[in-house]
Amino acid sequence: MLVSNCMKLAALLAFTIIASAADLPTGASLIQRFVEASGGSAAYAKAKNVTMEGAVEIEGRNIAGTVSIAQAGEKSYTSMEFMGIGKVEEGFDGEIGWQNSELQGPRLLEGEEKAAAKRASSLALITAWRDQYTSAKTLGSEDIAGKPAWNVEMTPKEGKPEHFFFDRDSGLLKAVGMTLSTPLGEITTQVQMADYRAVDGIQTPFRMTQQAFGQSIVMTFSKVSYNAQIPPGRFDLPAPVKALAAKRKQ
Repeated sequence: MLVSNCMKLAALLAFTIIASAADLPTGASLIQRFVEASGGSAAYAKAKNVTMEGAVEIEGRNIAGTVSIAQAGEKSYTSMEFMGIGKVEEGFDGEIGWQNSELQGPRLLEGEEKAAAKRASSLALITAWRDQYTSAKTLGSEDIAGKPAWNVEMTPKEGKPEHFFFDRDSGLLKAVGMTLSTPLGEITTQVQMADYRAVDGIQTPFRMTQQAFGQSIVMTFSKVSYNAQIPPGRFDLPAPVKALAAKRKQ
């Protein structure tokens, strides 16, 4: 009978899906493989902070400038400076997530945006991923920059699932994708990592490409340092952001 045959096909399909899922490496194992491939837990444990400096370009827009990133513990600061646009900053001081630009002024991050900024500011995001995420599930394989990568869905304790893509050959992290709810609506973004080099025993990407709003922002780093001398006050709120935060408390 047709119904019987359909039931048999459905059962076969279900078995095939289950068997296929069983063949996938676990998300936890892929994360651990990345830690080992990129230097090992001991090397990461020695890293108390990281600074990155280089050039930034908005592809196809003839807009270029400099980029500087500092990260320590649960704090972060990023600055991009463009000719004709000025400085664009963002950061997380351990409590407040913020953005500030000469064109648009200061803005405090709330909700999912703030949660994502807090996660991204953690230097131990990967090595202590269970502190930030409730699960890591391998969904399958996808091509990133023309090479196959395992797609691991990471479910954070707050916010929408994120997708970490690990190179199937090297085990290194090739991209991170996420969707954020912002005042401008939902924004889908992906950051691709390339040009890995060893710095103090840690394989570190010297090129990052962020794709959002139909454009690509390419950051090419010329200097990356772990356990660097970070200037005092680097993670403090800029004056316009501090004033806005104080006003919100009133």
